[in-house]
Amino acid sequence: MSMETRFWGIQGVHQTMKIKFDGYWIWLFGEEKPNYEITGKYLFFSEDKRKLIGIATNEIEKHGFHEAKVNNSLLKGQTEHVLCLYYKDDSRKHELAERNKQEYGVKYRYWKSDMATLKGQYSMEFLEKLSKSDRQYFATPKLSKTKKVF
Repeated sequence: MSMETRFWGIQGVHQTMKIKFDGYWIWLFGEEKPNYEITGKYLFFSEDKRKLIGIATNEIEKHGFHEAKVNNSLLKGQTEHVLCLYYKDDSRKHELAERNKQEYGVKYRYWKSDMATLKGQYSMEFLEKLSKSDRQYFATPKLSKTKKVF
């Protein structure tokens, strides 16, 4: 088990998974790179960070997803962690809703495009819990999409 795996208490992550930490997000990557362009993500919320990591691991290892991220710490005012499960489109939203209902039992908010994120489009439920400065940061449109590099 790697040092990173022990640090986050991730017991069920197999050796084929890559885990990276960028200072805020715990990134999980499948062994294979996606053969499609990622244009957004499915969102899951829970107070239990380990549960979200388990969902990400299951979806990557057994259901054909390739990357995900979970926030390691909470912003002031927030009580739930978020899992962003990346994909090319919203075509799997009903499949994920059913799996969440049958297996996971966490809050599931369907699909959010990267464009909506770049435009600063967040739910009022999320924004209302933030400090004024954090709310302004998240609600401000980002001019260019920055690519993560690992």
